[in-house]
Amino acid sequence: MSRTSREHRWIYLFALAVIAVGLPFGKAIISIGEIILVANFIWEGRWSERLSRIKSDPTIWLFVGFYLLHIIGLAWTSNFDWAFKDLRVKLPLLIFPIIVPLSQRLTRSEFLWIAAFFSGAVIVASFFSTYEFFIHRNEPDFDFRQISLFTSHIRYSLMVCLSFIILLNCAWNEEKQMWLRVAYTILAVWMGVFVFVLQSMTGIVIWLLCSYMLLFYTMFYVKNLIVRTAGTTALIVTPLLIIFYVAFQIDSFYPDEPFDRTTLEMQSAQGKWYHHDTNNLTLENGHYINLYISPLELQAEWNKNSDIKYVGGKDKKGQYVYTTLIRYMTSKGLRKDSVGFSSLTQTDIVAIENGVANVRFLYGNAIDNRVYTIIWELDKMVNEKLVQGHSVTQRFEYWKAGWQLFTQHFWLGVGTGDLDDAFDETYAQNHSKLTDHHRLRTHNQYLSIGGLPGIIGFLCFSWR
Repeated sequence: MSRTSREHRWIYLFALAVIAVGLPFGKAIISIGEIILVANFIWEGRWSERLSRIKSDPTIWLFVGFYLLHIIGLAWTSNFDWAFKDLRVKLPLLIFPIIVPLSQRLTRSEFLWIAAFFSGAVIVASFFSTYEFFIHRNEPDFDFRQISLFTSHIRYSLMVCLSFIILLNCAWNEEKQMWLRVAYTILAVWMGVFVFVLQSMTGIVIWLLCSYMLLFYTMFYVKNLIVRTAGTTALIVTPLLIIFYVAFQIDSFYPDEPFDRTTLEMQSAQGKWYHHDTNNLTLENGHYINLYISPLELQAEWNKNSDIKYVGGKDKKGQYVYTTLIRYMTSKGLRKDSVGFSSLTQTDIVAIENGVANVRFLYGNAIDNRVYTIIWELDKMVNEKLVQGHSVTQRFEYWKAGWQLFTQHFWLGVGTGDLDDAFDETYAQNHSKLTDHHRLRTHNQYLSIGGLPGIIGFLCFSWR
């Protein structure tokens, strides 16, 4: 390799390392790496060699064809502003599938170094996030998404899972220096712990699946009988424990005894009439939200203790405060009257003002709370057909709209710039109860791809 070729190689590797570091730290760093990558590719030349390689590599043509379909889609689009933005955002689909295959293949050592830069960046970002977690975790309106400081919460959790696998692979293959194996293992354990700190259910599920598959794979190479027995036992017991845990959470969500209308009391201790909505049996911590509500007593007591008005006032999350109050009192097993209100502390009042609708979100285990929230969302979707503002169940609405678009525009898609407009039209046709703010795309890459360039683009994208 000549001096010039060696220099270009180092620039190429440097650009990939910058992009790897930028993945957990944000788009600005990634863009710098991409600019260096493209500039070096043009500067290096070798066009005849690369042209011959293009002819023999169908993968490049798949990605180029996929991008060309977006350009062709301009012919039947009506929203050109969004179309050109979409073409610009998808431009890396030309950068990486062309430049990387037309460059010399990475050696194992080069790949591991780039993976090390990526994992190191993920680990450094995790320290910032952990600091943010300890600073803000006791705030009533704390949201775990806040601790992903540089990129999407879910994407970052997936990067944590990938770093976990890379570090374990390095530990497994490190045979010469024991201290390095120990260091890799400790960092991998930290990644496993940190994915629970992030509280991304997607990341947690992927981490559990990765851990399970890695353990399953490892058992083929372990010869020690005791270790094999322990590992096999873990493979059998772990799914059973997860099933038992989920079943326990579901069981604890619902009341121990069936609802009985005949036992309802009609008046409070002050003689005020209770409001009982027996057609809406939504739950909080196993208690019925819409039973034993005395609005007049609640209004009087709340207005004495808070500057947020009971009627028309909203908490800091934008929810009507009276609904948050009723849910919160229900979660504590209290009747929604003056006697029940007297059991609330100042901490409870502040939590309600901040939009905390369940006492368990102040004191409960974070994993249990997330599982509880998912069960609550699913119960509300099944019993009330409501998914508004619920991160998990809203996706069913998104997927339904995405599938409709895919089937209705099967061959050519909706046009490069019309995907958002087409989603809005589909939500309107379905009489969706989602507000405009919550009417998003599918949250599913394959359905989005199918809806935009159609089945041909979908096959190009999915081929490899």
